[in-house]
Amino acid sequence: MYKVSIVEDDISIRNGITRFIKMQDEFRFIQSYGSVEEYLAGDDEVADVLLLDIELPGITGLEGLFHIKQKHPAMEVLMLTVYEDKERIFKALQAGAAGYLLKNTSLPKIRSSILEALEGGAPMSPLIAKKVLSFFTQDPKQTVSAATEQLTTREIEVARSLIDGNTYKQVAYHLHISPGTVKQHIKNIYRKLEVNSRVQLIKEFNKVS
Repeated sequence: MYKVSIVEDDISIRNGITRFIKMQDEFRFIQSYGSVEEYLAGDDEVADVLLLDIELPGITGLEGLFHIKQKHPAMEVLMLTVYEDKERIFKALQAGAAGYLLKNTSLPKIRSSILEALEGGAPMSPLIAKKVLSFFTQDPKQTVSAATEQLTTREIEVARSLIDGNTYKQVAYHLHISPGTVKQHIKNIYRKLEVNSRVQLIKEFNKVS
């Protein structure tokens, strides 16, 4: 049974997700928190997956993510937010988030995203995935960005296939590789987003967005 916790200041959202998680046979719910400070001060059992809001009172989710990963490096953290801007997305990925979900994500999708993260995947809401992966799609007549040059031919194929709306399984089928290999390619792509600095990363992203 996988252990799950949540940090979310909106009581209705927090309670709704908490009730849903408790109903799932695969999960054991550990604790819910209203702030990063409350989470860091707690001594509860460490979860396998933490759902973390971004816009929180006091320490924000993005600021707290760094401290949380320092304290529990093996824990998978899924950002749960209403924000879909590029800067927050990349900040979260660079800080070690396993995935990035919008708050309008359905409860069944949150469940499958938790399981995907535990299997080594990088779950994202479709809109967020397109924003991230569009980083690697630009007019071939233009100068290829430094980050794009780091990708292998196969990683570019995987990225473009996902942007076209294909699922991991569909990408695997079209490229004649396993879904597990697709997930590994995606993790490599996200890792390669970590260029010399966040400022450079956002600058590169803006060139192709």
